[in-house]
Amino acid sequence: MPQQTWRIPDGGLLQAAWQSKAMETTQPPSYRLLVCVNPIGSNKPSCGGDRGSQALADALESGIRDRRINAQLDRIICLNRCLKGPALRIAPGGDFFLEVQTDHISKVLDRLESLAGLLPDGVDPTEPEAFDPTGFGQSYPGQ
Repeated sequence: MPQQTWRIPDGGLLQAAWQSKAMETTQPPSYRLLVCVNPIGSNKPSCGGDRGSQALADALESGIRDRRINAQLDRIICLNRCLKGPALRIAPGGDFFLEVQTDHISKVLDRLESLAGLLPDGVDPTEPEAFDPTGFGQSYPGQ
């Protein structure tokens, strides 16, 4: 942690340094893997119901948890790539994965891990809020 060069009266520097360290270890994931699960229900193919994106999302979510990747998976309604689905996107950044099959999962997870990194030690990937030295959860006063 970088050395603080300013002081706050009444021991505030120590508290600020402690809170800063806590914020570094408990920040919510900044990367998200967006998976289109839209069951369009029209005559046009979709990423969702007719192409198995729910099963892909389940497998990817399990892989993120098992590999402790510092990212979250969000099931969303549309990535506007219906004819090329199942469609995934890493956000922010914009990497799209189109026509994804189960044998592509490890490559998608490798890319996500290279961007997002791994969860810090002590954070349970199934319950990231469990490690919270501040008692404030994933958001902090003043943010």
